[in-house]
Amino acid sequence: MKRILLILSWLFMSLAVMAANSSTEEQAEQAYSEGDYATAADIYNKMRADGMESANLYYNLGNCYYKLGENTQAILNYERALLLDPGDAMTRYNLQMAQQAIVDKIEVLPELFLVRWYKSLATSLSADGWAYWSVGFFIVFLIMAALFFYSRSVFVKKTGFVVGIIVFFFTLGAVFFASRQNKRISEREYAIITTPSVTVKGAPNDSGTNLFLIHEGLKVRIVEELGDWYNIRLADGNEGWVAKSDLERI
Repeated sequence: MKRILLILSWLFMSLAVMAANSSTEEQAEQAYSEGDYATAADIYNKMRADGMESANLYYNLGNCYYKLGENTQAILNYERALLLDPGDAMTRYNLQMAQQAIVDKIEVLPELFLVRWYKSLATSLSADGWAYWSVGFFIVFLIMAALFFYSRSVFVKKTGFVVGIIVFFFTLGAVFFASRQNKRISEREYAIITTPSVTVKGAPNDSGTNLFLIHEGLKVRIVEELGDWYNIRLADGNEGWVAKSDLERI
């Protein structure tokens, strides 16, 4: 009886939280529709501080900052939205619009076709999306296995075996991509420069050699962490050290 009461209590609390979040989101949407982008951004940031995280929340927050002319924050939140839902075309388009204001135009290092194809496939769906596909493939695999073991028809047995093997490898592939996407979300190895201009150092201290200058809005990869410094790598392969206060993880 106590367990049932605890479950019911948890359900009621969950429903209350969902209702409160829905009401808060409606307030943000209303503020945005009225052109009060600062208020809408404050509401979305409060939702995020309360533990909410979704691609839609980051997308809406990015739109607020873009309307306010804060392109760096817009880029940061569009990138966060794409991290959770990499296949969203509207978010990608808005990100490209915000990136037009970036000072640094970095030339990306060329990659092999297979590498580009792999990355494109891996990021075509979110971690949840790949997980759903893996479950679907596995169900088909079980059906094919049942046909192979229980059917009396030789043709059906052969079909079940061949299709089952193919679908099994598809299942493994979907599980692999789901784990890769989940790893990207947990590690968050990319960041956005948030300081107007940053001098990248050759060593993790202020006395290090000045290597090159970068500006806010630029996306970088975090390679290493040491004290209050990050070793970053640009899309063109250049590396160096910047203070942690000069960037924010996606």
